[in-house]
Amino acid sequence: MAGTIRLGRLFGFEINVHWSWFFVFFLVTATFATSLLEGLYPEWTVSRRWIVGGAIALIFFVSILLHELSHSIVAKRYGIAVTSITLFVFGGVSNLEKEPESARQEFLIAIVGPLTSLAIAALFTAGYFLLREADDGVGAVSGNLALINLAIGVFNLMPGFPLDGGRVLRSVFWAQRRNLLDATRAASNLGQLVAYIIMGAGVLGFIFGDFITGIWLFLIGNFLRSASAASYEQLFMNIVLKGVPASTVARTDFTAVSPDMSLAALVEEHILAGDGRCYAVVAGDQLLGLVTLTDLKKVPREQWPSTTVFRAMTPFDKLRTVSLRDDLPRVLAQMASGDINQVPLLEGSILRGLIHRGDVMRYIQMRQEIGTVATS
Repeated sequence: MAGTIRLGRLFGFEINVHWSWFFVFFLVTATFATSLLEGLYPEWTVSRRWIVGGAIALIFFVSILLHELSHSIVAKRYGIAVTSITLFVFGGVSNLEKEPESARQEFLIAIVGPLTSLAIAALFTAGYFLLREADDGVGAVSGNLALINLAIGVFNLMPGFPLDGGRVLRSVFWAQRRNLLDATRAASNLGQLVAYIIMGAGVLGFIFGDFITGIWLFLIGNFLRSASAASYEQLFMNIVLKGVPASTVARTDFTAVSPDMSLAALVEEHILAGDGRCYAVVAGDQLLGLVTLTDLKKVPREQWPSTTVFRAMTPFDKLRTVSLRDDLPRVLAQMASGDINQVPLLEGSILRGLIHRGDVMRYIQMRQEIGTVATS
């Protein structure tokens, strides 16, 4: 996830915080400082209430982290590597390197998170009853943290994939259908339905005057909707495209141009002739770089006659490339990480083809329509 800050490692897992989580940290701090603590301790200074509110927000942070750690620890027990844990505005995510190998593993990895949050809620509930006699304010804070963790546990049990409850439901579908992709499709569809219900509740809240809750519910629902659809699409690509050679969608009829060709000649002889938007700059069989319309537009028009494509191109050492050994998921990963629309297919440093994003998407769409999937 882009925009994250690495905090360190805990139990062997890398812990990151996305910048959006600081919004939640501020919201929790402000809520306690200006509401609960102000009512419980009116004699406190404003700064003291905010400091204590920040400390409570840190406890909340630890609660979310423990929720995600429980997922990661169980996943690791089953031999599934966890690259990192990231906390962000809508909670947290444990980044598993692969899907669980069975419905049972999926169920246990998913259910442990909500159970952890509910256990934390139970501890804070016990704290409320034990501490309120000594200090009613501390007891009240403990009671509120119990409610927050209870809400986290219950919310995550909602049958909205990829929430924990949705993953539990997917494990049930998986056990019944013996097909992970079909189970994911069913869980994803239900997850999107749940998302629309949450968004609808947000719209109603906004209409009836509860603006903050309404906006918040709408944002959560919209996030869940997009995450649910994206999770299925990602799994589809990983399963259906895994092992499909990159060469399957590579264009071998690409246009190669000489490095000493001027940009003016490139425009007249190729671009205006409809030869495409991306051209390989080669010397013999060696790829030197790619020149695209984006590269062309960076050069003032009056300099086109005197500027060679070699000077304007994106050089080889800055390109993201794939080899004949790579499959289509690797191609998509390269495109996504560089936010690019085409990658060269190489054999060593020799150009064997160009792969365009549109061709990959058309191939995926065709596989979806044909329905050529089979996975346990």
